[in-house]
Amino acid sequence: MTRVDDAVRKRFRAGEPLDLRGTRGGALPELRADTLAELLTEDRAARRAVPAAWLAGVRIVGELRLAGAMVSTPLWLTACEFDEAPDLEMAHLEGLSLLDCRLPGLNGANLRVAANLRLTGLVSDGTVRLNDAQVGGTLRLDRATLRVPGGYALFGERLEVRGALYARQMRTEGEIRIPGARVIGNVNLGGSRLVNSGGDTLDANGIDVSGTFLADRFGRRASVVSSDPEDRFVSEGRMLLAGARISGDLVLSGAQIRRELPVLGPERPPGDDGSVADGGAEDRADTVEQSMRLVPRGIIDAAACLVADRIRVEGNLELDDGFHSSGTVRLPNAAVGGYVRLSGAELGYAEGVPEGAPASTAVALLGDGMEIGGDLECRNDGVGALRVTGQLRLAGARVRGSASLSRIELNAPGGDALFADALTVGSMLFLRKARFTGTVRLQGARIGSSLDCSGAQLVRPRLRPDGSAKPSLDLRAATIGKDLFCNDGFRAEGGVRLRSAEVLKSVVISDVSVGADGRPEQFAFNGYGLVTPELTLRPSSAPPGRVRLSKAVVGSFTDNEELWQAAGGLELEGFEFQSLGTEIDVATRLGWLTRALPVYAPGPYEQLAAAYRGDGEEEKAERVQMVRQRRRYASLGVAGRVWGELQRWTVGFGYRPWLAVCWLSLFWVLGGVWFTGHPLTPIDSGQNPVWNPWLYAADTLIPIINLGADGYWRAQGASQWISSSLVVVGWILASTAASGAARVLKRS
Repeated sequence: MTRVDDAVRKRFRAGEPLDLRGTRGGALPELRADTLAELLTEDRAARRAVPAAWLAGVRIVGELRLAGAMVSTPLWLTACEFDEAPDLEMAHLEGLSLLDCRLPGLNGANLRVAANLRLTGLVSDGTVRLNDAQVGGTLRLDRATLRVPGGYALFGERLEVRGALYARQMRTEGEIRIPGARVIGNVNLGGSRLVNSGGDTLDANGIDVSGTFLADRFGRRASVVSSDPEDRFVSEGRMLLAGARISGDLVLSGAQIRRELPVLGPERPPGDDGSVADGGAEDRADTVEQSMRLVPRGIIDAAACLVADRIRVEGNLELDDGFHSSGTVRLPNAAVGGYVRLSGAELGYAEGVPEGAPASTAVALLGDGMEIGGDLECRNDGVGALRVTGQLRLAGARVRGSASLSRIELNAPGGDALFADALTVGSMLFLRKARFTGTVRLQGARIGSSLDCSGAQLVRPRLRPDGSAKPSLDLRAATIGKDLFCNDGFRAEGGVRLRSAEVLKSVVISDVSVGADGRPEQFAFNGYGLVTPELTLRPSSAPPGRVRLSKAVVGSFTDNEELWQAAGGLELEGFEFQSLGTEIDVATRLGWLTRALPVYAPGPYEQLAAAYRGDGEEEKAERVQMVRQRRRYASLGVAGRVWGELQRWTVGFGYRPWLAVCWLSLFWVLGGVWFTGHPLTPIDSGQNPVWNPWLYAADTLIPIINLGADGYWRAQGASQWISSSLVVVGWILASTAASGAARVLKRS
């Protein structure tokens, strides 16, 4: 037995601490592990005082074997070194502290510690095993250094901590594996640096935390937040939190998660089954591109940095204030009771996806099916707005509050920058002054209040296989509870699609630039089947593509001249509106309509006339109908044009019946004057009828009705031609008048 053993024995039995630091220069005095084990397990009743094993500055030689032991004495070791890994498997201890100790590992499987387990400042070059261990108090790993490259730095499956777990400013090489662990208090990894390149740094799948989970900057919760980069939480490897349950908040503010991506071959997209939806070329192109919109096949997690599938957070989720992930953040089917904050975060590879990386790398955040009980905050609230390189996916997600994405930057050129089909937002969705390089896809989305895209810039949209651009803003079959605002310099290079959408208050697309130059065949605005009480379409310049309003049903329609100058023309078949919100001269508006419809179509004219009639503008409605009839007959060939011109000048297509009266009066006067100067002779010399040139002219001119004057007189020479002309004119005027009257009665 050495002198150190004797000294330890005496101090231990007297319940006094022993500090041997600095007694031998650089070398630590040696204590046999067997001596320490004997003292910890001897009969407590034989001791003269209640002891506490408090040792500092010793080197423990040999293996400390306490497997299955019942140790009623708290063991406090400070600045000690172990030659071999202590064996504490299934041991029961009152308390254990290994403050600033060095050891080659620790076997604490099924360990039971009644009070605190303190591993602050611990340096271990082997695995610290705490699987199935139970800690009655707090587990502290602050400033600990665990180095097992390629292995398990901490193995704590099903670890149970009835207090808090503190691992602030911890440094690890290898994996922290604690799936199924349960912590009654908080978990705090603030300022820690976890390294396991090419592997997982933290496996906390299924962990149950009754408090808050913190992996943010060290000192962030203090009055002064540290700005030192060394105090930032860093994970150089993947973090796993799938299926975790956190009763408080999940805070990764300022955290950095980096991962070396595996180099894979190109992923083949799933093939098309050949089925084509019945909806035209646009729908067929969408069907072909369906595979490109979905998460690629293969190993989805090959690009993931944070895997939190099905996580349940009763409080808030904070991935903000400088949070950075170089790969995918996976949150599918996650449930967050409070708000989700991404302000100031940066997701994806800002320098571009590495060559040979998995195709799933293009998805920066995967939040399909996510449930958010509060707001989704991505705007700049003092720490910068969200920046994403890759796709932000929120398909089928539900946000019960508002979603604020104002001023964010999403970069997915030629792809879907925001893919949020069937997204549900309980209140407002803000995209004010946001910049999207790629398509914003919100098909089937349900917005409880308004969607505000004021000043947003949408460029380089997704491309179809034929090279044509898909819509920059795609709201197909979406439902918006109040307003849709696309104004104040809003720009959409690929156009706006509102096909079969329903906006319950108003659609305002004003002071905007929509569509791509040089592509007149593409839609600058597609409002096929749109339903809204108010539609405002006032582009700042003539759209370079087509404008489709077919089958749309709106209440008030507000437009401008630039809209009707669309390079690709307007499609207006079945477009219904009740009133016009812009005071434009009817002749000017008819000119717009004529230029926009080079091929005659009756529907737009009928609808415009109905709108005027609904506003009490009957005269304007008739002018519209007259132009419609003129274009109709002009499309029927030479005979149709002649008949149409005849109706136009004689009865105004039935809308000017007084014209027929005027023409009849004119020819009656002409006939009366002629016959006054050229009286006719009676047919029968035996009768003496009274000659009345005016009555004769009227009886000849008016068909069907017989006034009894034309049957008694013989017309010869020029008078015969005049009489025949009056008969023909009478029948023509009567026929055109009858046709016009029938049209008017039908309209009524």
